[in-house]
Amino acid sequence: MIFIFSAPRSGSTWLAKALTSERRTLYLHEPDIVDRGADLLPFWFSDEPAGYEDKARQYLERLASNRNLRTVSVPPFFPKHFRAEKHRALHTSLIYFGKGMERAGLRVLAERMSVPGFVQPGHEPRLVVKSVSALGRAEAFLKCGYPLTPILLLRHPCGFVNSYLQGLRRGAMPRLTRFDQLLETRSARRLNAKTAVNDDSEYIDRLAWTWLLANAEAYTAVAESGGFILDYDKLTRDPEPQLCALFASLGLEWSETTSWFLEHSTAGDGGSYFSLSRGAGSADRWASQMRADDIERVREIVCQEEIGRSFFDEPLPHSLVRVGSSWAKPSHRDTAKNRRHSDPRPA
Repeated sequence: MIFIFSAPRSGSTWLAKALTSERRTLYLHEPDIVDRGADLLPFWFSDEPAGYEDKARQYLERLASNRNLRTVSVPPFFPKHFRAEKHRALHTSLIYFGKGMERAGLRVLAERMSVPGFVQPGHEPRLVVKSVSALGRAEAFLKCGYPLTPILLLRHPCGFVNSYLQGLRRGAMPRLTRFDQLLETRSARRLNAKTAVNDDSEYIDRLAWTWLLANAEAYTAVAESGGFILDYDKLTRDPEPQLCALFASLGLEWSETTSWFLEHSTAGDGGSYFSLSRGAGSADRWASQMRADDIERVREIVCQEEIGRSFFDEPLPHSLVRVGSSWAKPSHRDTAKNRRHSDPRPA
């Protein structure tokens, strides 16, 4: 299982769809929204998650088997080697049927709907799971023994703050909940966060601290496991060579389907708030939309840690990904020459 950890509004759906344009992968979109796992694990740990190994494995197994409509219904839908063409059409039709029920006011029925993967025997897919709720559980997942390849996707903290504030103004994002256990984590104690922020603080401060504390909880665990740490902003400025490198490191095959997805997802300007479009300059839009004093406030907060300083005062300690104990970036030429030529169009 490839597991993408990220904060909300960090481009993780776009990255996940790029990875699952590969024909042997099956994408599960935020299955931990449908199954929160509160019966097994807390969202944030105040100390090392010792003693949670069995529960973490059990929860990951539940997520891996989740085929709820919400979990499998994010377009575009790509052709797959493990699914016959007739089953591909049926799979897509079931998804659109479920979405039709939602629009018809039958949301309760749609929420209970599962869509089978129609996986042919002997063609087990490689799962790609992404979550915006699992940063605090990363260490528990990575220490439980479940076969997991972690990716931590980091967006510039000002990009995260600006995007979240835009979502609030549009009514597209929920208002921040209480910090609660996030202020009890090891990262929060190390930074003495309780003396600097609380549930009544200014929104800019709360968002900046949320970015810092949540990502810091996952950063160490993913780095120590030899996982992949990606800079979303750099990734979207020049996506193809960097994604080629990532595909090679993950053992995925590049094809014209992925090229098609990149071409179409980077051509627009992200007109809708939840659009997958990543037009040129979209990652840096915050620089022209945020006030200088708000940018400075975010900088002051997140630069208390290396993970924040890397976006302001010094370059990231890696160009793309960490593989084992070293940073690697395979050449675009070596990866691209192995592309497979097939029909790139999704369903």
